[in-house]
Formats: sequence, C-alpha cells, structure tokens
Amino acid sequence: MNRRLLPVLAVMLAAGAGACAESLDGGAGCPKLCPLQTLTVLDTTITPVLVFDSTFVGFPELGTEQELLLATRGDTLEVRAVIRFDTITTSVTPTNDTTRAITQVDSAFLRIILDTVRARIPNQIRFELYDVDDTVETDSLSAPVNARFSPNRRIGGITVARAFLPETLNVPVSDSAVLSKIKNRGRMRIGLRVDGDGPAWIRVGSTVATAGAVLIYKGSPDTTVAKISVSPLSNYPAAAFDDGIRSGLTNYSIVAKNAIPQFTNTMNVGGNPGRRAYLRFNIPSHIVDSSTIVRATLILTQRPIPYGDLRDTMTIHAEVVLAGPQITDLRRASNIISAPGLDVSDSLLISPRDSGQKTLNMFLLLRSWRTQDVLLYPPPRALVLRASPENVLPFQASFFNSSSAPALRPAMRISYVPSITFGVP
Repeated sequence: MNRRLLPVLAVMLAAGAGACAESLDGGAGCPKLCPLQTLTVLDTTITPVLVFDSTFVGFPELGTEQELLLATRGDTLEVRAVIRFDTITTSVTPTNDTTRAITQVDSAFLRIILDTVRARIPNQIRFELYDVDDTVETDSLSAPVNARFSPNRRIGGITVARAFLPETLNVPVSDSAVLSKIKNRGRMRIGLRVDGDGPAWIRVGSTVATAGAVLIYKGSPDTTVAKISVSPLSNYPAAAFDDGIRSGLTNYSIVAKNAIPQFTNTMNVGGNPGRRAYLRFNIPSHIVDSSTIVRATLILTQRPIPYGDLRDTMTIHAEVVLAGPQITDLRRASNIISAPGLDVSDSLLISPRDSGQKTLNMFLLLRSWRTQDVLLYPPPRALVLRASPENVLPFQASFFNSSSAPALRPAMRISYVPSITFGVP
C-alpha cells in the first residue's frame, strides 16, 4: 500500500513546487502560498495635495487655557490676564463675638502660581495689578478692558530679581482698594500685567488646572481672626444658560498688542490669540481606498517669522478632524478633532525663525481614512495643525499654503503597494 502511494506523493510535491516557482515569476499569483514573492512598491508625490486650507483664530476658547500667559516684548507683543473675584467676603466674626461688617483691611495680596519653565525672565521682572472692574459689563471685550490698564487704576505690584523669583508669588494689593470694593460692589476684578528690564514672558496658574490665583487679606485688626482667602469666581452673565461663558470669564488671557506679521498665502499656527490651520486633502482614491500604504509624509515649507531667536521653539501637532460633512462651519470643525495623544499623526518641534521643508509622518492617518465608511459617512479627510500648548507661549509658526508658488505648496509623498487582483487560471 505504501509503495503505491509513493509515486502519487512525488507527483503532488513536484506540482506544488512548480506552482510556487510560477507565482514568483508571475508576481501576484499566490501571495499566501508563496510569501517570499516580491511586491512592487510605488512612490509618488502629490502636489498640490490640498483642496482647501485656512487659518482660524481664537483657540482655545476664552477662559479654557490651562495657564495664563503674561508677556511683554516691546512693540511686538503684549499679553495680559484678568482674574475675577465677583464674590468677596465682606464680614468677619471675631472670637467670642458676633459677625460684623469689615471696616478695615490689612495685608492684602494676590497669590499666584508661576510656571518658570520655558519662560523669558529678565534680570528684574515686575508684576503689576490693575482695577479693571466697571459699572458696564464689557469684560468679554478686549478694548474696554485693556483701556483700564492705566496708571490711575493701578492697585498693586511687586518687582523681583530673577535669581529670587519663587514659584508661588504674593503680589501686594492696596488695602484701601480692597476695602473700597467691599463697601461698594462686593467684588474685585484684577488685571495682571508683567514688565521688566528686557523682554519678558511667564505663565501663571489658571483655575482650569486647579492652580488659580487667590486673593488674601485680613478683615480685622484682631490677630485671632484668620485671614480671608477668596478664590476666583465670575457671576456674569447672570442668565442660567450662560454658565459656560460665565465660567470662561473667571480668569482669562487678553491680548493688548500683537504686531507679528500675518503673511498672505500662508497657514499660521500658534501665537496670541491662538491660531489653527485647517487642511483638507485630495488624495486619489485608488491609493487611499484600494492600495496598501507603506509610507506617507506631509511636506510643508516653513516661512520664517522675524521675531524672537532660533532658541525659541514650539511644538505643532497634527490632529485628525472628526467633524462630519454636516459641520459646514470650518472654524467649529477645527475644534472637533482627535484627542491629544491619539497616535494617528505626527508632531513638529520647530523654531518660528526657521525656514525650509518640514515633514510630518501621515502613515497611520491615511490608513485610518481607509477604514471609514465612504458611503454612509463620507470622511472629511482633513487635519488641523495646532500648537501645544495653545495661547500660552508667545510663538507662532507660518507655512506656505496651497495658494503659494508651486514649489512651496504642501505636498504628500506616498509609498504604496497597488491592489492585488487574482486572475482566473
């Protein structure tokens, strides 16, 4: 019996060997049976690769900054902060006594948390406090609030040498100014500004990150009465449906001056107020939907900004746009993006003064587009370039857009394996 099977097995082995050899010659004959065959990898550069691009301003939303930027860079940039204490303590209860109205304030100060990492601190740095409250509710408008940063409304400040700058700083506040607010409106709105003997910028803790400023004062000469601590709070707007706006006005950054040039035919990222670039792509469907992508690289050409120096660096993230085609407001779509850390795109570490080509790895992004249902949910095939962190560093990057000269426009370099079709034997 075994002798009879031997010729049959020999014929079958010979036929199998012949099939693999044929597939190697034929290319896509049987990739699963013959894994050692060579596949053709095609390289292409698509330019122009964008069907649309635009820069949108105002990110993150008012009052949602993780930190507040304070910056003064001569005639180029000045960013301030506003902190609202719309409810302050107006009475005290001495030991073994009844509650009474505060008639005397002593040792008032504003306690702020400083982030000295990646800060520019001159030899002497000065923190100034201003009364930016008004009878008219215009605190959400930049011009009226900035006008209140005037010498006659200054209510406190401190100058500190760089070598002695602590992470927690107590900035003295005028006792009479606090007492006046207690007697009149029962609230304080403090404007915070930084200056020095050279360019200065530093970040201050925000209530968004649970490290906001605190207003501290004594409301009685009695040493047994504890100091009063007041946390930031906004009571305006009063309407219940304005809770989000009210929370955003608790503490926020406000730009007093920004003379950084905004070039034409460019996409701008970062800066103050924060900017995001929206990019929508046009990549042939036979590459995205039908082939196997091996590599994908977005090529951007940076335009230098004559501001700062090459030591200044910023990080730019490419985030996937999740907004569907029903979202026609592209600024809104620029805020509906993948969460930070979702590894489908790359990031750049650049200097705003640098120039030349920069590349972003788009491999996983293009692979993710293929998995989307094109018929039921047409993918936007777009991404957003944003600075990280946003609106808390005085840096802005600029890239040539799709309206620039052909050699400067964004391009996509892709390596892919064409789709394999199996013919009938």
